[in-house]
Amino acid sequence: MPKRLLVVVLFLLIFWIAEGQNFAQFKEELLNLGDWNIARQKIIAYIPTTSDVEELRELQSIWESVEPDACKQYFVNAAKNNPNSPVYQYLALRLEEDETLQMKGAAELCRNYPDFYWGYRLYLVDFMAWLLNAELETPNPLSGQELALKMIDEGYKRFPDDDYFHIFQFHRYRLTKDYPQAERELKLTKDRNLLMANWMRIKYFLVQEKNATLYSSFMPPLLSELIKSGQMDSADSIFAFAEGYVEILQETENWQCIEQYFAQNPILLNSASYFDVYAGLLAHQENWNELGKALLSAYNEGVIASTHLSQYLAKWEDNLCHQPQWQELKQKAENQSPLPSPQY
Repeated sequence: MPKRLLVVVLFLLIFWIAEGQNFAQFKEELLNLGDWNIARQKIIAYIPTTSDVEELRELQSIWESVEPDACKQYFVNAAKNNPNSPVYQYLALRLEEDETLQMKGAAELCRNYPDFYWGYRLYLVDFMAWLLNAELETPNPLSGQELALKMIDEGYKRFPDDDYFHIFQFHRYRLTKDYPQAERELKLTKDRNLLMANWMRIKYFLVQEKNATLYSSFMPPLLSELIKSGQMDSADSIFAFAEGYVEILQETENWQCIEQYFAQNPILLNSASYFDVYAGLLAHQENWNELGKALLSAYNEGVIASTHLSQYLAKWEDNLCHQPQWQELKQKAENQSPLPSPQY
């Protein structure tokens, strides 16, 4: 590389790094200002100096959180004064409260500026929000949505590495029951915030897939992020993971893994529902002596009530009646005890 060109490249690199640091410093100063009037003036002065949409979004969000009406009016005016700017059209649409109008405007933005990412992003977020609500009310929410899907596909062609497209395609293929494609799109999604926002549907999809390996590799990092963000307690995460994992192991009759999992996480057996799985495991193994001891221990520790104990004894009487705990179990089953409190 010629020396002169190398100097230019290094200068530009230093400039770009400095610009990023400058905005971070500017935002920090802005948030620490005690006078909002001064902060507003600084925001208004800064906006025309940048074309970085991420920076403009951050400034817009700060302003909107304090003065939503004034902020909206500013960007509506900016859009009118810059009719050929997709950036200002987008920023004005971003503050539109009417979701129908916002989505219509986003679609127009995509048609007029097909290489402008943020138009697709806004359209995609609105459509996905509608879709996830619609799936609760209709068995085939994507029916009749060919035009919307065509527009999204156009965006996906232009931005094939974007996580918003990946998570949408995950939902799309999940709903159309193309599970291999849904799994592929899910694996491509790296944005932890997006994954956390969709974690319940992801969890149930993985359970539906009955893929214990994928579930056990995908869910723990996601649950860790939920704990870090304060959205879930650490103690609850054990049960949140187990709910899906144990169901997969049951559905696939992987009794060995169930046994290992309970041995590694004995706290689960303090829950009546997981104890029920454990009791079924011991019965499947025909380990009747161990089952008798487990039933006695679960009753004494308040995990199961006498009603539940009676049901277990009736179900497996032919085998349990030969165990040394049988008489004591029968006696306790005849006692009336309150139902145990839910453990999770």
